[in-house]
Amino acid sequence: MSATKGPSAFVSDAYGLGQDDSVVGFYQKWADDYDNLMLEVDYVAPEVIAQLLCEHVSDKSAEILDVGCGTGLTCRLLADRGYCSLDGIDLSPDMIRVAGGQGIYRDLIVGDVNRTIERDADSYDAVISSGTFTHGHVGPEPFDEIFRILRPGGIFACTVHRDLWELKGFKDKFESLVAAEVCQCLQQKKGRYYETENIDGWFCVYQKLT
Repeated sequence: MSATKGPSAFVSDAYGLGQDDSVVGFYQKWADDYDNLMLEVDYVAPEVIAQLLCEHVSDKSAEILDVGCGTGLTCRLLADRGYCSLDGIDLSPDMIRVAGGQGIYRDLIVGDVNRTIERDADSYDAVISSGTFTHGHVGPEPFDEIFRILRPGGIFACTVHRDLWELKGFKDKFESLVAAEVCQCLQQKKGRYYETENIDGWFCVYQKLT
């Protein structure tokens, strides 16, 4: 393991991140060890998101964007299930480098989802995100962009850390988008991110209406 800290310290440090520069530097240090660390902490959120996506998007050729794709944990599960049009975006060039080595992505973008996502409107059948909307990472600000690039009827499946659900405005943002008839809620449930730790979050599935 290239970094000196273990899995629990990794999770703690990740939740303490703040500015973009610290996020990029953090994942530069951990990128090559990330998948093994997630195995050690029994990180199950990607499996849950992959399963939710499968339940709502049956077309294996559906065009899917993985927001905060990291090393590709969630899309690797989708590729194993036969999904073949997978794109990813992440702030960390090092995580993108590792993801590119998986051989599962059609396209990978180094980019900040808090800014404009360089895709045309109505580009994707689904957007997924696991572990991005959490402490020290990303707030609900990208939701407008996500629904812009989704096609009508498209699916947005994501995790949101429980501590931030109301505190950082995720609940209010989803409710405002529903009220504006941008999307509808198909599923919203609490669940574990880590099988052996009491770190819970929301697993959400929304569908774009217009």
